[in-house]
Amino acid sequence: MNAPSWKDPFSAEGLRDASARILTGTNYRLFFDGVTRQDLLKAYTELHGISQSYPNDDEKWRASVRELIQQSGGGKDNIRYWLIGLGKKTAQNLGLKVSDYPAVFDMMLEEIENYPSHIKTRDIALLMWCGAATLTIRGSLKSKIGKALELSLARSALAVLGLEESDHFQVNIRADDEVARQMDCEMRTPRGMIRMEIGLIGTGNTEVVGDKVERMGKNDIVLVDTLPPKSSMWKTAESSQVKIIQMRNNNPVEELRRHLMALKVEGVHRSELKLEDVATKVEMLPLSVFKGE
Repeated sequence: MNAPSWKDPFSAEGLRDASARILTGTNYRLFFDGVTRQDLLKAYTELHGISQSYPNDDEKWRASVRELIQQSGGGKDNIRYWLIGLGKKTAQNLGLKVSDYPAVFDMMLEEIENYPSHIKTRDIALLMWCGAATLTIRGSLKSKIGKALELSLARSALAVLGLEESDHFQVNIRADDEVARQMDCEMRTPRGMIRMEIGLIGTGNTEVVGDKVERMGKNDIVLVDTLPPKSSMWKTAESSQVKIIQMRNNNPVEELRRHLMALKVEGVHRSELKLEDVATKVEMLPLSVFKGE
């Protein structure tokens, strides 16, 4: 599945399209991976250009890279870390100062040259740069995608079920005396408020689901991307009377409707919502549903 065809997948239009697909069981990672690849290609192209500068003079090439890694600003901060084979967080955790970067770069080249390989030094350096860039870009976009989608998914799922923001639910609830941490959403029931958290979490991060479940109360909801059928989180949530709803390969909106109907939440549509109708209903929602905070 390709990324949205428009230029900005994080626009209201892009988030509406993404929400429509995710709420009908699509793997959101496949949907957004095209966005990630575009950023990777841009970074790889720039790094390749640096690796090919001064093709006939290795000393000038090394000097030019040393100069680059000591520069900052102008959107080049990440590149300076990649050129020493690291990500920003790793460099910070190592306690490196800007004045250390040239020495780290020289050390990297020395290790490359001492390694028995027929691959040229610049080519191996480029591979290391691209590896560092890949970790940075994928990690950054994962966070950006999650933040952008969570509120859009909450708003659109509840809007499709007939609920209206402010009247029936609120999103992006800040921490207060009652709730120790920020919550994605809360909605009103005849007996009080229930909360909903959204975790675009895969099978490799089930501990994050556990953290969310532990923070929820009776009848609260955790929407997850996917969770292994044999995961202990299902039983943990059941014992705490927390509702986990898996989105991928499922009809999460209908499952959410049934849960809210059982709690007699006002405004929820009574009729069953078939999977084939979910995307159409989401796509008909106004773009204001897919705004920021």
